[in-house]
Amino acid sequence: VNFEALIIAMSVVGGTLLIMLGVCCCCCCCKKKSKKQVSRGAFLSTRPDKDDERAAREREKRRVRQEERRAEMKSRHDEIRRKYGTV
Repeated sequence: VNFEALIIAMSVVGGTLLIMLGVCCCCCCCKKKSKKQVSRGAFLSTRPDKDDERAAREREKRRVRQEERRAEMKSRHDEIRRKYGTV
């Protein structure tokens, strides 16, 4: 039996198992962090966390900017239509 190949194969299998274990631990930790529990874990928090609030503020800013751009483009198009008499 080729012991060098056996040692390499065992190293690869061991490394793969360690990586899988690390990924599983990270996933479990992330799930626990995302579930903010209130009063000994009995109920889930109904209050959105900071990331959700930040995302909502950014969405609102983008929506306002888009509306401003839309109004600007509409006024520009109306000016062009008036200039060329297509209104």
